[in-house]
Amino acid sequence: MKRASHFIAAKLIKDHHNVRDPVVRARYGLLEGWISIVGNLILFMIKIVTGIQIHSAALIADAVHTLADSVTSVVVIIGFTMAKKPSDKQHPFGHGQMEPVITLVVSVLLFVAGFELFQHSIDRFLHPTHYHASRFVILLISGTIVIKELMARFSFALGDLIDSAALKADALHHRSDVFATALVVAALILARFHYHWVDGVMGMLVSIIIFYSAYSIAKTAIHPLLGAAPPIQLLKQIKATALSVPGVSGVHDIIFHQYGTTTVLSLHIEISDQMSAGESHDLSETVEEKIGNRTGGLVVIHVDPINRDHLQYGAIRTAVDEIVQNDHRITSFHDLRIIGNEMDTCNVIFEVSLSHHVNKDESDSILDSIRQQFGTRFPKMKLVIKIDPMYSYSLV
Repeated sequence: MKRASHFIAAKLIKDHHNVRDPVVRARYGLLEGWISIVGNLILFMIKIVTGIQIHSAALIADAVHTLADSVTSVVVIIGFTMAKKPSDKQHPFGHGQMEPVITLVVSVLLFVAGFELFQHSIDRFLHPTHYHASRFVILLISGTIVIKELMARFSFALGDLIDSAALKADALHHRSDVFATALVVAALILARFHYHWVDGVMGMLVSIIIFYSAYSIAKTAIHPLLGAAPPIQLLKQIKATALSVPGVSGVHDIIFHQYGTTTVLSLHIEISDQMSAGESHDLSETVEEKIGNRTGGLVVIHVDPINRDHLQYGAIRTAVDEIVQNDHRITSFHDLRIIGNEMDTCNVIFEVSLSHHVNKDESDSILDSIRQQFGTRFPKMKLVIKIDPMYSYSLV
């Protein structure tokens, strides 16, 4: 299905390779949305007409579930249409965040539909309706499972092509309909053996599937809206790219923001303090360009000049390294700077990264412990320590 989806996208979507362009992404969303709407409306008519004819609560519930798929696909189309709008004064980063917003709307609609169907199914369980499903009806409804599964795979494939949570959420909605219809088919078969109460039970199970789908989709949508952490592999690639530039000896304080397809990235690089202002500026621009080519976003570099030739640098670094390694709550230290040329009275500055479970009181005690241990070894030196915020990544 991935090859077929890629082929369809290549034929129907202009500039289909440029998936970071909001306009191209909108074309993918419209393609998936309209195919889903047409397919769901056809399946809805088949299910609702058949369900009414044989008086099956489970089949009627499944028909409504399928119709809800069409509603969510409409939301997807509207959302992608809004997401492609360019930046404006009120939204300087563009409208790309509409994708997780519409994903969240899809989940809310699912919750509402699931709740109503659950109530209806309880009533049918308590007051079962006797009906008989012919073999033709069972085969017909079974055939809709195959169609729904193909629609789910198509949506998943398009979602993977452009890395869209909204399209994957719609695909998950299709997939939930596959399981729901399978339960309905089971109810239709059991009704032929006079187990009519099963119809209400299957209707409730369909509702539970809808609830789970809504929860999964909401979880997918909320993470980017709340500022989810970037993938660790991406952070490693950013650090490796910066270190590949001659003259960069360290990388820390990586901060990554994402607004739809727009990314804003900042990081600190360590360089020799012997570089002139012009040289360090040229170096930082080289790093910005290399990382920008990889991430496709805006990159801002902060330069930290490091004096590794100081006579005390080796001894101080060894001491700090031992202090840090003896405390499991400290994950790393970086940006070790020594200000002043004196042997014993210079100023020492560095930053530490702490484990995520460390609270404010604990972090204060960690800093006090570092100062005490450092002061024992270098009593005349002034020490300044900074703690990296949670959203700043240094990696080990």
